[in-house]
Amino acid sequence: MQRRKVTFRLYPNVSQQERLDGWVRLHAELYNAALQERIEAYRKAGISISYYDQQNTLPVIKQFRPELVELGSHALQETLRRLDRAFQAFFRRVKAGQSPGFPRFKSSARYSGFSYPDPAGWKLQQLGQRGGTLRLGSGKGAMMIRLRGRHRFADFTPNDLTLSRRRNHATGQDQWYASITLRVPESACRRERTGDDAIGIDLGVSHWANFDDGSQIENPRWLREALPQLANLQRQRARRKRGSHRYRLLSQEIIRLHQRIADGRRDFLHKQTTSLVQRCALIATEELQPQNMSRSAKGTVEKPGRRVRQKAGLNREILSAGFSMAHQMLTYKAHEAGSVLHLSDTRRLKPSQRCSACWAIVPKLLSERMHRCACGCVLPRDQNSARVVLLDAWILQDTPGTGVTARLKPLSAQAVKPKSTTREIPTTTAHAV
Repeated sequence: MQRRKVTFRLYPNVSQQERLDGWVRLHAELYNAALQERIEAYRKAGISISYYDQQNTLPVIKQFRPELVELGSHALQETLRRLDRAFQAFFRRVKAGQSPGFPRFKSSARYSGFSYPDPAGWKLQQLGQRGGTLRLGSGKGAMMIRLRGRHRFADFTPNDLTLSRRRNHATGQDQWYASITLRVPESACRRERTGDDAIGIDLGVSHWANFDDGSQIENPRWLREALPQLANLQRQRARRKRGSHRYRLLSQEIIRLHQRIADGRRDFLHKQTTSLVQRCALIATEELQPQNMSRSAKGTVEKPGRRVRQKAGLNREILSAGFSMAHQMLTYKAHEAGSVLHLSDTRRLKPSQRCSACWAIVPKLLSERMHRCACGCVLPRDQNSARVVLLDAWILQDTPGTGVTARLKPLSAQAVKPKSTTREIPTTTAHAV
C-alpha cells in the first residue's frame, strides 16, 4: 500500500462556514490553553507537561466545555499533538545550536485549520468525476459539505483529513480546502510509460535542465520576471502607514503575486517531471542539497563574507528553480511508472569536475562554462555533467561497492558503462498529482 495526498476545494454554505469558523476558534483556544499550561507549569513548579498528560484531561475539559464534544476526540487530540510537535522542534533547534523559536500563541484568524488523524468522525463521498461531499460529524449534527476536485485512484482507503482555511485576497473571502491522505494499492498507483529511454539530467539555473544529448529545457524564471512588479508593490507599501487600509490592500496584492509565482512553478514542475517519467526507463541526476547551495554568504563579524549581494541573487535563483520539489516529484512518479531514478553522490562523483570520456578530474571555476580535458573531450559543462551522472547510473545491482566513484585512477579515453556505488531510490511516499 502506498500513501498519496489529494486536495479538494470545499464549498460550504453560509451556516456551514460559520460553524467551521467556530470550530477553528475552539481548536485555537485549546491550543493556546495547552501552551499556557505548559508555560505556567514549568515557570511555577519546574514541571514539564507531556502530550499524554494533556490528552488525559480532555474528558474532564469536555464536561465543562460541552461545545468541544462535536469536534471529535481524535481531532482534539491532534491539536494537542500539533503543540507537542512544536515543542519537539523547539528542543531540537536548541540542541543543535540554532535559533530556538519558542512556540507562540495563535489567534483564531491565524490558526489555519485542524485535522482528523484517522477516518473516525468524517467520510468522503465521491460523486462523479469532479465532485462529491464531505461529511463531518455524525448523527443529526453532521455537516454535508460540497467539494470539487478529483484524483486518479480507482481503489483507495482514506487515512486522515486536514481542513485548512485560506484567505482569497482578491475577494476578501475565506476558502476552505480538504487535504486527504489515501492508502492506495500498488496496482492503482501505476503510470503508463511510453518509452524506454535512458537520460542524464543536470539541473541548473541558466537552463532548468541540461540533458546528456545536448538538449535543454529553458528556465522560466518565475520570480525574476515578477521582481519589477514585486519591488514596485513593496515600495508603495513602504510609503503607507503600517496597519492602514491601503497598507493591507497592497499586502494582499503582494500575497497574490507570490501565490501566482508558486502556482506557475508547481505547474511547470509537474508537467516536466511527468513527461520525463513517461518516456524514460532510467533517469539519472545528481543528489543536490538546495539548502546548502543557497546558504548565505554574509559570514560573521570577525570573518565577513565576500560578494554577498551576488550570492544573494544566486540563492534566489536556486530556490526559484525548485530543485528539491523536482526531485520529490521525480521520485514518486518514477516509482509509479516502473522507471529507475538514480541520484549520484555529488561529493564523491563530482560531476561538474569529472570528464565523461576518460573519468579524470578536471578542476573548473564556476565561470568556466566549457569542459576541456587533456584527452580531447570538449563539451558544454552542463552536458558533460549530465553524461557523467548517466554513466554512473549504468549499474549492476548485484555487485554493489565496485563503482567508478571509488576508482583511484582515471579510466581510458573510451567511455564505458561503469558500475556505481551511489544509491537508487526504490520507493517513496509523496503527494499525488
